[in-house]
Amino acid sequence: MRKSYFLFFSIFIVSHIINQNVILAQDKIENLTLNEAIKIGLENNPSIQSANAKVLASEGRFWDEISLPRPEISYENQWLPSGNIFNDFGEKTFAISQHMEFPSIYFLKGSKSKKEEGKSKIEYNLKEIELIRKIKTAYYKALYNKLILTSAEENLSISQNFLKKTEIKANIGEGSKLETMTAKVQLSEANSNLGIYKNEYSKSLEELIFSMGLKSNTHSNFNLTDSLSFVNYENVIQNYCSNFSSNLQITLDKKNKEILEVEESLASSSFLPDINFSYYLQSRDNNNGYYGVSLGISVPLWFMFEQRGKIQEAKANYKTAEYNLKQTINQENYKIQNSLKDFENNLEQVNLYTEEIIPQANEIFRTASESYNAGEANYIEFLQAKQTLLNAQNNYNKALLNYYLSIFEIEEIIGKNIILN
Repeated sequence: MRKSYFLFFSIFIVSHIINQNVILAQDKIENLTLNEAIKIGLENNPSIQSANAKVLASEGRFWDEISLPRPEISYENQWLPSGNIFNDFGEKTFAISQHMEFPSIYFLKGSKSKKEEGKSKIEYNLKEIELIRKIKTAYYKALYNKLILTSAEENLSISQNFLKKTEIKANIGEGSKLETMTAKVQLSEANSNLGIYKNEYSKSLEELIFSMGLKSNTHSNFNLTDSLSFVNYENVIQNYCSNFSSNLQITLDKKNKEILEVEESLASSSFLPDINFSYYLQSRDNNNGYYGVSLGISVPLWFMFEQRGKIQEAKANYKTAEYNLKQTINQENYKIQNSLKDFENNLEQVNLYTEEIIPQANEIFRTASESYNAGEANYIEFLQAKQTLLNAQNNYNKALLNYYLSIFEIEEIIGKNIILN
């Protein structure tokens, strides 16, 4: 008893230590790539775990569907004279009976169960691709907010430096009081914006943590190692979208139609008789060695009611599945066309900022900085140039984020991962 208790206690302690190490390992995330975030999410997110459990349940359901009912075993002593013991029987019967549906019905039930198993796997894949989109979206939003935060920190540094310059100029009589006041206001706004962007970045990290299925407020200090940089996926997107057969929602509706087709066959098979088979071992008047068999079938005399209703309902359900499939095909095609338009528009915006707006804004800011330092431009002119560059950079980052979000939507629709670093 002591050995058993010690063994149980040792197993408990070891498993507890292992679990604590897993928790600590998760809590000590320092650097996180997009691939790692997806891997953690697929292992920890409750919705994925639930979908996987449904797959396992559907796999076990197959054996239940094709199993025969329990056989019935009976024992009888008959023709006992009144007041005599059981051994003075006139007839003794040992019987085993088996009830079963028509054999083809078990084949249909097995086929339906396998299709339902396939359906649950498709539902799992839908959950998986949906979760991957959510993780990618949260990760890239966090990258975007990180860039905005970095830009706000740079803006704060620039505002501090130029406040010092305006104060120096004012002290030697070369700058105006208006410039100094404007620089102070800009510094206050830069401080305020920095606080706002810090909060937004923190919230985006929490959203990423939630999508990964981890506990909130335990992973706030990790660093995102991927970057929000432009990669042109136009050709890849066009190639994937030209072959729309991988859409999981359409695949799911097709599988559901197949299941209802089998159910229609099962309803039609309700006309087939059930079979009852029995085998007997008998003894009569102290003579052993008798046996008997019986075979019976159930006749669907009331087919005008029960069977007719089942068949009508099954046919209607199958028709409904056909209409649903057509509706899904139209809907998914509509979604992919809209997503493609969004992608093309966002790509155009990114190219516009990359090729024209950002280079021009950089040149404006460089010229304004040199003119201000040389005393050829006032602070207001410099401020306008700085604001132009800051807005251009932030708008470019926003366009880049929208570009990737439109790709993630396309990925979910076509059921393929295009961006997986």
